[in-house]
Amino acid sequence: MRLCLSKKRSGVLLLFASVMLCLVSGALAQSQQGEQEALDYSKDYAPYPQPGTGYVSDHAHLLTEEEEERIERWLWQVEKRSQVEIIVVTINSIKDYPGTRNQSIEQFATALFNTYGIGNMPKNDGVLLLVAKSDRKARIELGKAYGYARDADAQKIMHKVIIPAFKKDQYAEGISAGTEAIINEFANMRVGFPWHIVWIVVAAIASVLIGLSLLKSGKRGWGYVFIGLGIVLILLALYLTVRIVQSMPKGHSSGWSGGGSGGFGGGSSGGGGATGGW
Repeated sequence: MRLCLSKKRSGVLLLFASVMLCLVSGALAQSQQGEQEALDYSKDYAPYPQPGTGYVSDHAHLLTEEEEERIERWLWQVEKRSQVEIIVVTINSIKDYPGTRNQSIEQFATALFNTYGIGNMPKNDGVLLLVAKSDRKARIELGKAYGYARDADAQKIMHKVIIPAFKKDQYAEGISAGTEAIINEFANMRVGFPWHIVWIVVAAIASVLIGLSLLKSGKRGWGYVFIGLGIVLILLALYLTVRIVQSMPKGHSSGWSGGGSGGFGGGSSGGGGATGGW
């Protein structure tokens, strides 16, 4: 009897391993298909800072490569799923760019937003997070579709999330947390580690273990019910994992396409947003 249960247990585990290997391998293979969209490297945005090849242009070097890549992935996924284009730009000072509207960070941010053409049309709901380290100023600039109706939301993010971190010289933390808050507020999405998948896997393992225990005690009917539930949960976790893998960027800084009048989505700002200093 023990040998029979041991064989059944090994068979169930082998089934889990086989299904997981097949689905994840398929997801990885599919995620590697297709070429990265061509970027508009030739466009000159002078006298404003030239954007990088992705959603983050860290001219002030406030982020590590890993931190920048994480934010890139967030913003790539956000635009793919919601069409909301969010751009992060860091500079040392707006005075480093003569010939621009650098009398204030508000004027500079609006002009930078319009020069790039942030935001996909026709919604025109892009968002720019601009950080000027030496000026000790930051600005969340909103697309024209928002008008001034969302300024209070932008101010809350600026003064409760971004500026407190900047006051402690924790620039990377402030940019990362601020970007995540912007995504939550303006794209109505959540990013970060998919803990819900972890809990599904934990529940699946617990269900299988309960099922095996019931089989061992002779309660075959309930045992198979719990094992079946565990299989369903594992398949659900794998399905969600496949979706995440398929939505990830293909390589570093996948960036945006060269469309739009500004080289981005062709959007513009109406001057709404929030400014903070530290």
